[in-house]
Amino acid sequence: MGQDVALVAMGSTVHEIVEAAAQLAEEGIDATVISVPSIRPCDTQQLLAAMRSCKAVVSVEEHNVNGGVGSLVAEVLAEAGCAVPLKRLGIPDGQYAIAADRASTRARHEIDVAGVVKHAREMLTRQLC
Repeated sequence: MGQDVALVAMGSTVHEIVEAAAQLAEEGIDATVISVPSIRPCDTQQLLAAMRSCKAVVSVEEHNVNGGVGSLVAEVLAEAGCAVPLKRLGIPDGQYAIAADRASTRARHEIDVAGVVKHAREMLTRQLC
């Protein structure tokens, strides 16, 4: 398992994080890929075990960031008292997915490979408050 960053997704966005992890590995960044099969039920202890040793977590989803995978990850980390920084990638409140092909939509919201790589790098270099 990667020790630098955990990349968490479900469904079709798992393909994005698998490729992002490969690109990050080429840069010397060790990424763990976590595919969450469902939000409910979820083996939260297994999810926590996969994330807790990482320096940061990036969740990726193809819909609103609230109430999905990112929220699940935030709840699991918070309830365990883990101070692991989290970036939730998806469609922010007040925005809507553009009417376009999947690649364009993902690129606009940075939930494509390039966006995941960018945010993973940023999470590993940012200053915490």
